[in-house]
Amino acid sequence: MKTLKLALALSLAGGMAAAHADYTFGDVSINQLNWSESTLNRTQNSAFGAKRNFQYLEAEGGAGRAWGDIYGFFDLENWNRHDPQMPSGDQRYTTKVVARFNLTEVAGLPVKLYTHVYDTRDSDTDPGHQFFDQNRVLGLSTDLSFGKLWVHPFLGRHQEMKYGVGTHMNGYMAGYVAGYDFELFGQSFAVTQWHETEFDRTHYFTGVADPAGVEQKKTGQNGAVALWWNATKHLTTGVQYRYAVNKLGTAGNEYAWIYSAKYNF
Repeated sequence: MKTLKLALALSLAGGMAAAHADYTFGDVSINQLNWSESTLNRTQNSAFGAKRNFQYLEAEGGAGRAWGDIYGFFDLENWNRHDPQMPSGDQRYTTKVVARFNLTEVAGLPVKLYTHVYDTRDSDTDPGHQFFDQNRVLGLSTDLSFGKLWVHPFLGRHQEMKYGVGTHMNGYMAGYVAGYDFELFGQSFAVTQWHETEFDRTHYFTGVADPAGVEQKKTGQNGAVALWWNATKHLTTGVQYRYAVNKLGTAGNEYAWIYSAKYNF
């Protein structure tokens, strides 16, 4: 459901990418996601969008080469299965892969083919309770930089495959990852953001649960803003402000905080 961590990965790799044509990175992390009280309270009456706090384990990595770059992560959500707020069978698996392929340059800016697959599903084997949702995006991307600030925007056609709904085109997706690296008190920090806007969504996917009923929404927002502390070469900690509007199975606004500790290879 989240999400994920492309912004941090590009932040960590950004310096290497600028200096070298090739780079590779990877890390593993443990994370705690806590929804706001207002989000928890408001979503409990939703038909399929009720929120719970949970932990997740993550492995992520990526590489850059002359042909372009690739990034991916795999999350095991509710990994301990002892969280009293989560049913024992509600373990979830989330995977995301983003690959960008160099096409050409226009006015000094790179033009890249953008491909993106995001898949989330639960461990329930009961056909009446199973859930999976896969988003696929095909479009264009570029790289922008303003001193220490970098922005990687994209725009693409969106296709979605969802349990109980099927596979259909679902409008468009636009978004970006951005970051700013800085030092404070002799320590290395980064502020990053990832954001996605879905628009012109089709009727197959516009019904989202709400305590007052089902609302039809053609536009949804999804993202996070993060502060990261690169304490050592191998240890990064961070806090993320997670937000969504008319996404994640719920109409209206949702907010959460994510606390992370990473081991960088």
